Amino acid sequence: MTLTGYLNTLSAEPGEAVDLMMSASADLVEVDLVRLQHGDDNPAGPGRKILPVPEFIAQTVRGGLRDVHLGSCVVVPSVGTQSVEGLSLSVLMQPTTPSSGREQGVLTLLAANGATVLGIVVDAAGRLGLRGADEARLADLTIAWRRGSWYRVQLEVPAGGPLVLRCAESRGLGEEVALEIEAQPLPAGSIVSSAVIAAASCRLDGRQWVPDRVFNGKIERPEIHRVAAEGSRIPVAEWRFELEPGSAVAVDVSGHERHGIVVGSPARASTGHSWRHEEVDFRKAPEQYGAIHFHDDDLDDAGWEPSLRFTVPEDLTSGVYAVELRAGDVIDHVPFVVRPRDGEARARTVVLLPTFTYLAYGNERMVTRLDFEGDQMSDHAIRPGHRDLELAEHPEWGLSLYDVHSDGSTCAYATHLRPIPNLRPDYRAWLQNAPRHLSADLYLIDWLTEKGYSFDVVTDHDLHRDGAALLAEYDVVLTGSHPEYVSARMLDALDAHVHSGGSMMYLGGNGFYWVTSQDSARPHIIEVRRGPVGTRPSEGAPGEGHHSTTGEPGGMWRQRGRWPNHLTGIGMTAQGWDSRAPGYRRNPDLPEECAFVFDGVDEEVIGTFGLIMDGSSGDEIDRFDVDRGSPAETVVLASSTGHSDFYFLAGEDVMASRAGLGGTQSPEVRSDMTWLEKPGGGAVFSVGSICFLGSLSHNGYRNNISTVVANALDEMLRRPSRQR
Repeated sequence: MTLTGYLNTLSAEPGEAVDLMMSASADLVEVDLVRLQHGDDNPAGPGRKILPVPEFIAQTVRGGLRDVHLGSCVVVPSVGTQSVEGLSLSVLMQPTTPSSGREQGVLTLLAANGATVLGIVVDAAGRLGLRGADEARLADLTIAWRRGSWYRVQLEVPAGGPLVLRCAESRGLGEEVALEIEAQPLPAGSIVSSAVIAAASCRLDGRQWVPDRVFNGKIERPEIHRVAAEGSRIPVAEWRFELEPGSAVAVDVSGHERHGIVVGSPARASTGHSWRHEEVDFRKAPEQYGAIHFHDDDLDDAGWEPSLRFTVPEDLTSGVYAVELRAGDVIDHVPFVVRPRDGEARARTVVLLPTFTYLAYGNERMVTRLDFEGDQMSDHAIRPGHRDLELAEHPEWGLSLYDVHSDGSTCAYATHLRPIPNLRPDYRAWLQNAPRHLSADLYLIDWLTEKGYSFDVVTDHDLHRDGAALLAEYDVVLTGSHPEYVSARMLDALDAHVHSGGSMMYLGGNGFYWVTSQDSARPHIIEVRRGPVGTRPSEGAPGEGHHSTTGEPGGMWRQRGRWPNHLTGIGMTAQGWDSRAPGYRRNPDLPEECAFVFDGVDEEVIGTFGLIMDGSSGDEIDRFDVDRGSPAETVVLASSTGHSDFYFLAGEDVMASRAGLGGTQSPEVRSDMTWLEKPGGGAVFSVGSICFLGSLSHNGYRNNISTVVANALDEMLRRPSRQR
């Protein structure tokens, strides 16, 4: 059975209306609201805790399956109603999958009813062709496509004469090799009124664009002119993709304002045919960045109509909640955060859920692309969980920032307006065979609840929107297990918090790593441009390292001098995945002023247990290093006791290829637990491990990891409160 959904937001206040978009093969679905406390049903832990919300009255809504249509293009609603005779079309193109076995539209002119009048295509065999009404094949031109080459395609539609299709390959230094073919004239009186770029057609179905035969590759400077009898060329439309690259608008500079709608979030700020390999900032040489890279698997918004609009109950306390969908024996949970209402009393402690990271990994499909088994990167066989299997059945739900497009190019944008099976409380990551991301962060929610701490919950999206003001009255900020993706505004807010008397507990690993931006006009979209440095699943094309949405340089924050170490005392050092993650050995030379952290702890080595990889220091881990931004006054409380050779030093820390990078060989392959006093009176406690939170509930929450975290949090709460 198909039963899934998504919400129009990842967080909401009490009293706020929220839209549920749902797809279900069942006729009727019961919709309820629940509170998420613990999602892992591992018998070694406390079990799943999904609690009822009495304030919400369950409702029954109609089911029905919903489609998602992948692919990007530009829709031009009007090119002016006019005869096709006398028009001249021109476009620059760089196809990336010309022999894909399917037809791909390049530039199509449409009638008022949306039917094709005339279109330039790349056919299933890779030939450049013309298509007329009723998909009639008018001409085909065989091109010896070269990977990375640019082609100028021109189509002349003279009155009463044959159509002329030309294609010229640019081979650099002005050299071009041209081919030409003629076709029979179109029927007299053929009228066009709209156009589609990078697809054969695109129709609007409710809120959802449905592109057909999407082009894979780059397109630049599409133009339509009318050729007068004396030979002069009058602009009908001239689109310049280098203008407003952070928007969903294709700007027409002809003077007629026949602007296009960019559908599906293709890659903008892309190098064009004139890029000279000298400037890598599109803002400084916009004329060299006139291309859009289209993909047949791009996705901006699934576009489903709401199945239900509900109001978050007025008295609901801040926390992690979910819309529960039930049909027969099948249940799905669509999570969101209830944040405190603006202006109301707040707890002293707030959990910052890393929703930017959730989106970056959302619908990650690497299990089908990479080999992590055996002597590769893990000592155990990989068995995809039920959420991964669900995702594999639905390629139409789109990709993550860890996947590559069908043409091999890296993904730069991610959206939350679609079903995301691995953003669920019961998700178990295929590599760790354990919770990761939200499902792992619920370990912290459960621990705080069971220990009786009062806390609020907010998201990265909230912090990016509200900035430092969101944290101004909180005394302690607790991170999730993997806050890898952060924006400059978020870093500014966290810096302001810890430098103005606030404290922070960094309870994860590989944090504050990648430069991330949010589309200001479409806040459901985040953007990441990976460069040639960093531990990464793929990298962007040369010259395309700046974010189209903000213009800022992408890559790792450390490349911009914002070392995670400076904020937290530690930074990413290694990653690895095996069956047994080690614990931490206490620092025998611990300063007396930090001894409180281990009050009530007798063991020299702590955290030799856990629900993730059977230990507390594993997955991706961070270390203290003054040369990489760690303040010298950072105190190392404990360090991991030794990792296997499935762990390797992060590539960005390796200046040259050499032996000795494995966990048993390199002393830098470790996670450090640290304490850092800040000048404003606050402090930062860091653990440097994604696995860490999985150890909190061991032995009914009575264990040395639980004790250490409680000691650190209690010390922070003993300090003067910032609340007025």
